[in-house]
Amino acid sequence: YVHLPFCEVICHYCDFYTARAKDARHEEFFEALNLEAQQNLPKLSQPLDALYFGGGTPSVSPPHLLHAFIDLFRPHLTPDTEITMEANPANINPENVKAWKAAGINRISLGVQSLDNPTLKRLGRVHSAESALESIRLIASEIKNVSADLIYGVPEQDKEIPAIHAKALAEAGATHVSAYHLTIPASHFLHRRLPDDAYAWDQIELVAEALAQRGFRHYEVSNFGLPGKESRNNGNYWRGGPYLALGPSAHGFDGDRTRWKNVADWEAYVRRLKNGGSPLDETEILTDDQRKIEVVFTSLRTLEGLDLTAFRARFREDLQSRHAAFFAKLEEEKLASLSNEKLVLSFRGRMLADEIAAKLL
Repeated sequence: YVHLPFCEVICHYCDFYTARAKDARHEEFFEALNLEAQQNLPKLSQPLDALYFGGGTPSVSPPHLLHAFIDLFRPHLTPDTEITMEANPANINPENVKAWKAAGINRISLGVQSLDNPTLKRLGRVHSAESALESIRLIASEIKNVSADLIYGVPEQDKEIPAIHAKALAEAGATHVSAYHLTIPASHFLHRRLPDDAYAWDQIELVAEALAQRGFRHYEVSNFGLPGKESRNNGNYWRGGPYLALGPSAHGFDGDRTRWKNVADWEAYVRRLKNGGSPLDETEILTDDQRKIEVVFTSLRTLEGLDLTAFRARFREDLQSRHAAFFAKLEEEKLASLSNEKLVLSFRGRMLADEIAAKLL
């Protein structure tokens, strides 16, 4: 995972580390990023399964700098490596798309959020609905794997609107849709106008039905993909796999117990690397209980569910015996199914995944 923090407009609902693009010194930033990458290349698997540029808005980065950065990873890349870059419609033009493709980027994740112009304005987005759809068409003409983000549970949003938008995205050429429930703190100016959870769940159920008609699998609580177009990068997170993290505020994991985080300040990040230092800000060694929590919470979000045999072998804990009555209740209420030692939640069960996970722990 590579974090590129710069954004032309910083969205008021976003809680990721970002910085204003107008203040960016891209050449200096990429020099530091290249240094961190070179320090960590020996740790990488070969071949590399996925390379993901998140942010921020990576598409504001100069394409020649992105290309040169990706070149550092060429010995670890194959034609099968998934190389994703997050982008905004404002940065989509034929020249950029061709340059990204030439650099090896083969998947674009586009921040659409809505196809309703008043809602886009309410969310602080600067693109229009039509420009978002045109962006998908343009990207798909060169890069065949296009994901689009939607937000539901937005104030004053009719129940069927996210589903209508999801269908339009698929018709425009999106092969994957991520639909996120708008989550903001109680202090946020929109919080008191949010619809209740039941209303939002109805919205995402309609999204799932609309996309299923076009062949999309609802493979994780917030994610829908055509067969073979599921996000490998995110799939690795949900399986608890290892991942290297580069860039300011980036979080990494060794796949066992160690997590780390880089400093969440791009100028401090650059200074540290230019002076021969480390961008590392925090390291955490997870306990058995913390790993159990992560495994249960992330597994239950997915269509594959929680592998009870693997859980028992790893943590020496038999959840099926310990929670037999609860499992039976989940099946009776059609919130889950238990087959081949896997607990798989239904659609409604996945909407309650966090609550169910908490009861198992």
